[in-house]
Amino acid sequence: MDRARFEHLLDAYGADFRRWPANERVPAEAFMRENAQVLAPLLDTAGALDAKLDLARSSPSPSAGLISRIVAAAPRARAAPRRTNYAPAGWALAACTLLGVLIGYSGGALAAPSADQDDYFAAAFEAPPTMIDTGDPG
Repeated sequence: MDRARFEHLLDAYGADFRRWPANERVPAEAFMRENAQVLAPLLDTAGALDAKLDLARSSPSPSAGLISRIVAAAPRARAAPRRTNYAPAGWALAACTLLGVLIGYSGGALAAPSADQDDYFAAAFEAPPTMIDTGDPG
């Protein structure tokens, strides 16, 4: 075992060799005995961190009074809004659209044109008299 490996295991498992993997314990203890003066500050620091972590694990659980106050102060869940069925409105809109298209395409078939509209339709849909083909000049 070298120093880098020892420091890596010390950071990962702490100063208590009982927490280390079984195959690493014997080489780590032998390396520690050989380099006790150099490794002593590292072991002391890791031991202090282990003690703090052990204190954090043994913290008391919250009291029943604290739990009930937290639950009482929590916002209540609201009921999900009811879904509105828009299908009938959609069918009505589709029917109105279809009726509008049919009336639009039928043009003036539903009502007879008045006399003043004859000139308008003639101008819109007939060619001007000067452009009427009268046959071959000649």
